Amino acid sequence: MKVTVVTSSLRSNYSGGSVHVNNVVRRLTKYFKVEFIPSINFFISNQSVAEEIERIKALGIEVPEFVYSLSTFSNLKPSFLPYSPSVYREYIKNINIEADIIYDPDYTTPESIFISNKSRTPLGLTLHVPLYSFTQSIVYTYYTLRPFFVYSLDYFIKRSGGLYLLTRSKLKYMRQSKYLKFVAGVSNGTLDSVKLNVKKYLIYPGNGVDKELLGYRTKKKEDYVIFWNTLIPPKGILNFLYVLYLLKKRGLQVKAKVSGKFLYDKFRELFFRFAREKELDVEYLGFLSKEELYSTVAKAKLLIYPSLADGFSITVLESLALGTPVIAYSIPTVYSVYKSVPAVKFVKEGDIKGMAMEVEEELRKGKLQEAVYNDEVISFIEFHNWDNVTESIAKILKEEIELGGGEGH
Repeated sequence: MKVTVVTSSLRSNYSGGSVHVNNVVRRLTKYFKVEFIPSINFFISNQSVAEEIERIKALGIEVPEFVYSLSTFSNLKPSFLPYSPSVYREYIKNINIEADIIYDPDYTTPESIFISNKSRTPLGLTLHVPLYSFTQSIVYTYYTLRPFFVYSLDYFIKRSGGLYLLTRSKLKYMRQSKYLKFVAGVSNGTLDSVKLNVKKYLIYPGNGVDKELLGYRTKKKEDYVIFWNTLIPPKGILNFLYVLYLLKKRGLQVKAKVSGKFLYDKFRELFFRFAREKELDVEYLGFLSKEELYSTVAKAKLLIYPSLADGFSITVLESLALGTPVIAYSIPTVYSVYKSVPAVKFVKEGDIKGMAMEVEEELRKGKLQEAVYNDEVISFIEFHNWDNVTESIAKILKEEIELGGGEGH
């Protein structure tokens, strides 16, 4: 059985989606003959295409010769939204494949759909983030900027509009797919957002964590809370900052550590200015190595995680593995994964005051910290490993290949 994987996410471990793709695709070689065709974003601003392709080949993944000719697309400018259809038609001109199925393990752009339609090959897509409705696009973006909305109107318009247009684009191309056999999701919340008449699969577990993280656990907690991720408003960095301010107003001066990379100078400046003006005890650690990050998270009392842009949240999973409980917003995606985990407390999305109250209660009583050593939590973490994730996906692909019987060839 041969699977052609179309993705840009083998390039780096930048986001939750690409961590998933890197871990899964190399393991799929145990089940199938795997071929890799990079989508356009693989080439954008990439100075080491040849080296990266050789690294991918070393994993036992086939890369067709025509892939090298696709590097001409590296001249395109990066884009939040997909390019025009003419770009994708040009992209597939020299692409010829013979596979039992095409699989896009992190569907964001439509290359896999164009290749599937051209080659008449069955297609499967996996979603890592939900297809946001117009209301969600506006409300969630507004929540991420509170109470700094007045300083961020330009970002609000661009982000909320872009998020909705991206969803519309994804849906448009999915409807144009002639051979789409299934859509998979890493969480029930993600899958529930797909309002198409297509077979749906829940990948369970949807993401994994390395068992080595359990070795960092310690009961000798230090007196600080933590936030780490890409430091952008949708991931909750501004809400996190305001939670610290509300706690200080309630008479609780909390020491906090923050790790990650600011993508926007505007929000970096806003973050440091507000922390300085309100005399908040925040230490910015920058972008840490994995070892440094894991050690720092393991010693923290709590992960405060007011994210409104997650399809699963590997951050929450890693925090639990490291022995640090979590207070998060109850967005449908993350809630559907962790609702039964006793070391995770949920607060209504956008309720910053409610989150501050829950953080205060946990810091005073430590109930979540006790729960993190619960057998139920340990079992949850051990089940969420990359071998189990890959096995779940392999079963879906095998089922679809056997059902299709190589149709279209």
